[in-house]
Amino acid sequence: MTREIKKPEIRKNEIINAARKFFYQKGYEQTSIQDIINDLGIAKGTFYHYFTSKIDLLDKLTDQTTNEIYVSLKPIVESDMNAIDKFNAIFKAASTMKMANIDVFVVIIKVLFKDENTIIREKMYRNSIKKTTPLYSTIIKQGIAEGVFDVQSPDDVAEILIQIGTNLNETICRLFLAERKDPDHLVRTMVNKLKIYQDTIERILAAPKGSIQFYIPGEYENMVREFYKKIKEDV
Repeated sequence: MTREIKKPEIRKNEIINAARKFFYQKGYEQTSIQDIINDLGIAKGTFYHYFTSKIDLLDKLTDQTTNEIYVSLKPIVESDMNAIDKFNAIFKAASTMKMANIDVFVVIIKVLFKDENTIIREKMYRNSIKKTTPLYSTIIKQGIAEGVFDVQSPDDVAEILIQIGTNLNETICRLFLAERKDPDHLVRTMVNKLKIYQDTIERILAAPKGSIQFYIPGEYENMVREFYKKIKEDV
């Protein structure tokens, strides 16, 4: 029987997509490389041609997911909306993307926040900062031109905003993993932190008070509860 020859990028994506399926159906720990190999009908050498290990595969899946978020945000930056509306739309789009890929993000949260995966988690954050900072910088420059932001160095400020957001994201992920019994407490804590984040962004940008509205009452609480439910399913 002749083995089907596929272009490298197609085969690589097939492996990543198979991993995505198994990771949220069986869980990361319960999924073996052999599961993926058997599902695709490929040789073990084919898998190791593209990935050095299962954690390397998760790394690539994380990169792909991060890039999908970037692709979904770029049209917002290039739209004819004003700068403030773009900031608010970016946060909403990112939240929508996470909900649409909730099973993948739950796997990422559970796996990456183990101590042994600190390095890969840091790599994911650096990749996110690298991709997202130019988008924020473009919006900040627009806001300066519109007279709604007042900052001296848009590129540096953009990086700082992303770093603050990254730290907030890590805090939120740890809260998801730590909370055992009281989702209501989790919701209150996260809403409070997000409101502080909004206020911080406004102050850094010198934006009008109340103009940055990442927190949408009702929607955010529902998202938190859904993520909490998914994360606790296998605990």
